[in-house]
Amino acid sequence: MPSENKNTPKAVFVAHLGCAGASGRQRLWALRQCGVEVESLDKDAYRKNSGRLKNLLIKLSRNPSLSSRWRDLEHDLIELCKKTEPDLIWMEWPKEFESSLFRKLRELPKIPFLVSFQDDNPWGERSADQWMWKRYFKIIPEFDIHLVKRPEDKDRIRELGGKASRLWEHGAYSPLFHPGEGKGAKTYPVSFVGTCMDGREKLVGLLLEQGLPIHVFGTHWEKRSDLPKRYPDNFHPAVRAEQYADVLRQSGICLGLVSHSNRDEWTMRTYEVPACGSLLLAERTPTHEKWFEEGREIVLFSDNEECASAVKKLLSDEGRRDEIASAGSEKICSKPWALEERMREFLNSIRETARMSLK
Repeated sequence: MPSENKNTPKAVFVAHLGCAGASGRQRLWALRQCGVEVESLDKDAYRKNSGRLKNLLIKLSRNPSLSSRWRDLEHDLIELCKKTEPDLIWMEWPKEFESSLFRKLRELPKIPFLVSFQDDNPWGERSADQWMWKRYFKIIPEFDIHLVKRPEDKDRIRELGGKASRLWEHGAYSPLFHPGEGKGAKTYPVSFVGTCMDGREKLVGLLLEQGLPIHVFGTHWEKRSDLPKRYPDNFHPAVRAEQYADVLRQSGICLGLVSHSNRDEWTMRTYEVPACGSLLLAERTPTHEKWFEEGREIVLFSDNEECASAVKKLLSDEGRRDEIASAGSEKICSKPWALEERMREFLNSIRETARMSLK
């Protein structure tokens, strides 16, 4: 039910929310934790049931609008805004919209503050996917602020006419990622949850060939390597939401591999692994070095051989492993690293511009 308090800030949240493990659900939750009254539109409900042939046609035509009922989404968004009069509209990966939508939003009696969120990298090395962003590039000037992941993204946004941008560093989502009750059994001595990409199969292959007990959960491993055939007991289907969190909690050591093709320096695992009380063995990046005390809160590596050496040492020293896992968990579970605090900080930064009164 809509609030009768006229001072309660209102928002419309437009994101992919169909999957239980969708990160958009976390940000939606965080907005509500900040006292914002939020209505949401699930972009997954507007996807067309394409099929393999249609997907091929979409790729060949390089026309992202063929993959969704974007005009219906646009219509429903306008109607929802007329009904709720939001102070803010938060749009995630707004790749399907055209400038016509924003003209209609500006014609509303109450013009909302427009936030674009995307933590992907349209300017990264995945050039085969850049066609999916062509509409986004054109509507960048329409938003009041862009939330992005990398400092260089802010430069790109500015070059394309963006008014303002800010780095988004996410935060720990406590309803799902937490240590659990007591010290649970570690079913998996070492684990990695993620897709086979960016040469990850070389590292996993090296660990397996050295007899190290790594378990992998994810997609494309059979398609892009022969490792699942050679080590069938070590590969498992992808896990999401509660299953994913359980795997992290049940792992002694979790690998934190970043996406090099996206030029990432951190991933959601950077928060999720320590939040679940497990040790994060991550790639050495400037961000990981800045956020954590190496050797006390996290273990870092620069190449595959250093990773294998670290795994061997950690497996042989349970006491050190537990100490580092506890210190990392204590840090990430503290208030400054909480997702709702990151959201509150952002909302406070736009409060005057967006003319929102926040609790």
